[in-house]
Amino acid sequence: MSSSPRRRSGQSDHVQLTSRQKTIIQILTKFTASRPVTVAMISEMMGVSSRTILREIPHIERWMTQNDFHFIRKPGVGLILDESVENQKLILELLEVEVIPKDYTKEERRRRILGELLYAEEPLKSYYFTSKFHISEGTLSSDLDEVGNWLQNYGIRLIRRPGLGILLEGEEGSYRQAIANVLYESIGESQIMQLLCVDPAENQLSVTVHNRVFGLLDHNTTSKVEQILTDSAHRLHIQYTDSAYVGLIVHIGLAIKRIQNNEKIEMEPERLKKLMMLPEFSVAEEICDRLQQAFSIRIPRGEVGFITMHLSSSRIWPTGEQLRQNIDSINLHQLATELIEQVEQKIGIVLHDSDSLIEDLCNHIAPTISRLSMGVQIENAQIESIREEYPEIMDATREACRDILCREIGVDDVPDSEVSFLAMHFGAALEKKLQQMQTISAVVVCPTGIGTSRILEAGLKKAFPNIDVHGTISAFHIDTDRLSRQGIDLIISTVNLTTDYPWICVSPILQAQDRRQLEAMMISLQDRKRGHPAAQTSRQMAGDDIRQIVYTGSELLDLVQNMRFDVLHAARTRAELIAKAGALFADSDRAAAEIETGLYERDQLSDTYIKQFHALMLHCRTDMVSHARFGYIRLEPPLYEQGRVIFGALVMLAPGRAEEDTVAHHLIGAISSLLVENKTLLDQLRSGDWNGSRASIEAGLGVYYKQYLRKRIGVGGK
Repeated sequence: MSSSPRRRSGQSDHVQLTSRQKTIIQILTKFTASRPVTVAMISEMMGVSSRTILREIPHIERWMTQNDFHFIRKPGVGLILDESVENQKLILELLEVEVIPKDYTKEERRRRILGELLYAEEPLKSYYFTSKFHISEGTLSSDLDEVGNWLQNYGIRLIRRPGLGILLEGEEGSYRQAIANVLYESIGESQIMQLLCVDPAENQLSVTVHNRVFGLLDHNTTSKVEQILTDSAHRLHIQYTDSAYVGLIVHIGLAIKRIQNNEKIEMEPERLKKLMMLPEFSVAEEICDRLQQAFSIRIPRGEVGFITMHLSSSRIWPTGEQLRQNIDSINLHQLATELIEQVEQKIGIVLHDSDSLIEDLCNHIAPTISRLSMGVQIENAQIESIREEYPEIMDATREACRDILCREIGVDDVPDSEVSFLAMHFGAALEKKLQQMQTISAVVVCPTGIGTSRILEAGLKKAFPNIDVHGTISAFHIDTDRLSRQGIDLIISTVNLTTDYPWICVSPILQAQDRRQLEAMMISLQDRKRGHPAAQTSRQMAGDDIRQIVYTGSELLDLVQNMRFDVLHAARTRAELIAKAGALFADSDRAAAEIETGLYERDQLSDTYIKQFHALMLHCRTDMVSHARFGYIRLEPPLYEQGRVIFGALVMLAPGRAEEDTVAHHLIGAISSLLVENKTLLDQLRSGDWNGSRASIEAGLGVYYKQYLRKRIGVGGK
């Protein structure tokens, strides 16, 4: 090994690292010759492909050689930094003084290229981009292909002419829409709102460079625009939604910049003539008069038209008394009814009995028709979550819009951004319908009756308030006669079952398809419950209640006072982690071995890895503890296996009698629920913040105890 690492003198071809290469070297310093790191492990940690890591290795080797470090690649074994701990610290110090150039991701680079082209006043040469971003002509060509495809959505052509350069061609409205959407896609409406409301000197929000290039968020400009919009709203008796307000400020900021740059803003005369007939046009004129005074500019008539389009799509009239002329002849109630009927037929669920759905759709359809008629495009930041949460409703709404709205308005298509807003109303109606349904009684099962089943129970409680979970049972002890006597309607399991009793199999953490299946199952179960309302009973608190309340409180305090946390260094296998977990609460070697065996058998029965937690949930019943126990083992560094990263292990133990004594079982389940509901707790455990972890668990169990009291005897508060 080398003695004191230093850069070789006299070298003029110093190897310069990228930020990605620097990160790879930092990862290498965390592993040893006896425990090498693989390319797959590095790719998992960095979130890139193994091929990407392999491309960086030769450059890293040259840097290592240049600085007298020993770097070894062993096929089938991994990557080894053959240096002492002292020299590894020196490597990290050397990396800190390295000048690392900005390393853009492919998406960042393409967005910056897009921004440069949208604001270029003349064609730009290829060399401008290759030198600016340190890329090859081939990479630039690929980037321009992607940028060109994106621009086509807005009717803008990207042109490459040898000898002239790269330029764009398109209409004013197309440029306007493209630039605004780049901004929205980059940081989102909520962050734009923060940037508008806070002075730059006090604003800690990180704004990407290309947004500064656009100049849309200049505080002096937006402050004046905000004041003008506020004054106009008071004087003209109009109001903006937050979304419309942000959109209008961004639009006007862009217009002012383009006018100050002497760029021509025009609108087709026929289109402008139609807009002048709208009541919003007079509002736009008022706003533009104030803007001209504030910024000493002349705003062309076309810009008044563009602002009118924004106002028309924003429903600025609070009373809705001034109907837009292009929708006067349309029966909104009939249109909403037709949409509901077609969506109902598609998804097979009745929705027309919803009290608010028709009203909500009528209120939304009016501005939708206006936007579609005017060709105004809007964005819906929730569109991806809507597609995931309500795939069937989204498809049904899209089909209904094409059949009904397109026919009524005379347009060729309805974009998904508009469809998704309407789908949200249908989704809300479905959720409300499910909540109003008669309560479904259910039990939850997993292979051993504890652990993952309580995570599922927490998810069910959050997503389906009308599912009353009566506890968890083992998959090996399902007594259908007893379930029937208890009035249980449904078994919700994390594994497949072989029983004639109504059951459904879902993931421990509910996925979108699980929720859809549950919704369908609940609707089908309603027929059995119609005409058989649950009897409401009341009773006096008996001695057994008092004993159970006291016992539960005592067990809860014992659990809180005996939580344990530990760190396991340099674990190579899952077995080592399980062995450590076995000893966490053991008072002897025999007890540790017994607990380890129980945890291992549970892990073999069904994989205990929880992807969302990046942790093992090690749990079992054992005679080696007499009370419920919870602990966490943090791995340093994390353990990697088959494309998974494991940051630690949750250790949950219940006494062997827990099948009869359910208090320990429920307490462990309450902590499982906390992990789902309280994201801060998981972060505290991962970071080794044991005091914070204890406080979060204690507070969560306090809430659980209050709920337990309320359910047991009807007291306890919120």
